[in-house]
Amino acid sequence: MSDSEDERSRIGSLAKKAISCSIEDVRDENDEKIVLRLRQELLNKHSLPPRHDDYHMLLRFLKTMDFNVDKTVTAWEEMLKWRNEFGADHIIHDFNFKELDQVTMYYPQGYHGVDKDGRPIYIERLGKAHPGKLMDVTTIERYLKYHVQEFEKALQQKLPACSIAAKRRVTTTTTILDADGLGMKNFSPAAANLLSSIAKVDCSYYPETLHRMFIVNAGFGFRSLIWPAAQKFLDPVTIAKIQVLEPKSLSKLLEAIDSSQLPDFLGGVCTCASEGGCLRSNKGPWNDPEIAELVHHMEVNPIPQTTKAPPHIKNDHDSSTRIATVESLEPAKGEWSQPQLLNKNTENSSSANTSIREDSSVNKEIVLQCLDRLKKLEKECTEISRIPVKHPEANDQKLLTGTLERIKSLELDLDKTKSVLHLTLAKQIQITEQLDSHYEDQRKRCCI
Repeated sequence: MSDSEDERSRIGSLAKKAISCSIEDVRDENDEKIVLRLRQELLNKHSLPPRHDDYHMLLRFLKTMDFNVDKTVTAWEEMLKWRNEFGADHIIHDFNFKELDQVTMYYPQGYHGVDKDGRPIYIERLGKAHPGKLMDVTTIERYLKYHVQEFEKALQQKLPACSIAAKRRVTTTTTILDADGLGMKNFSPAAANLLSSIAKVDCSYYPETLHRMFIVNAGFGFRSLIWPAAQKFLDPVTIAKIQVLEPKSLSKLLEAIDSSQLPDFLGGVCTCASEGGCLRSNKGPWNDPEIAELVHHMEVNPIPQTTKAPPHIKNDHDSSTRIATVESLEPAKGEWSQPQLLNKNTENSSSANTSIREDSSVNKEIVLQCLDRLKKLEKECTEISRIPVKHPEANDQKLLTGTLERIKSLELDLDKTKSVLHLTLAKQIQITEQLDSHYEDQRKRCCI
């Protein structure tokens, strides 16, 4: 058999596997109407390149603009302009981040596994980050290019691969931020500038793919100071998607993620020892050769089979109550309304509107704001501590003396209470010994 015949046979085999696979795409009837309206607006303005003509991508931009079509058109056109200037459409192949190994050493992060619903898991170990050393091996501009490149890989490769593996449309991710060891040492002006740049890109150009976020190993300071302050900047929908777990609560991760998909430092059983560690392994269905082949070859417009929701189910934005559409992978040509299974351009992360939607980078920016306030508070406390102590005025002296007298009185009462307790305890021990002796005497007499 010739090489060309081998290739035709391989592609034919892939096509058969694709046809046998079906993917559930859950949609809302009202969403589809407004997406079609947005699409027509963009077509009229010649602002809808074929590679971005995707239902889910359009829907995400609508969500981040609260379904305001005019605002969405503006945000969409700004996104297209940025992609053209930044080179986002070709960055996967055009950019070589040669310092990746050093960067992950000073800022451990990466994708690892999927949750129980088949969504890719993204992990960052914030407490292990060293901003100063990170900036010694790369620059903000290069790291930002790497960040965008990773987003594009997630959208073009990971999410489609997860969709094939889960047999349902996967458009969102699960994020885990490990706060173990997080402190002021992990933040610096360089770190603030980097995270600010990332947040701007994510909010404006990659909105609405975060499904949920776990902030784990959160210490007392984070739970009692940073997180309560951060919630004031977030809307209820976003807060509901974030779960803050203290070190003893890592077991709750297993409710959403199988232990085989969790690194051991997060309470799982995976170590990826042969890959140099979990965050270096890039573990996931996107590494399955057959799935990767399907993602690479099958860019089709499948014909949907629509099943309407029962009348008693209310249509809303909850995926469990939407109209269900099943997409087969059978190659076919058709209109845009026949949704793409393996779209290469599904957008990621947070929101672009003033209400601040959900995204890990936005949350990190908020944390930075909170930490900046804490820094200012610490500085003020330090300055106050340096102020010379003044001797109190006469009235203040009397008040202070009275307070000290009351404290002494309380201390005397406490000492008396302790003495009574000790005497009572000694008495109880004496009674117990007498009872034991009495019972022992009775036992001996019974034996005689």
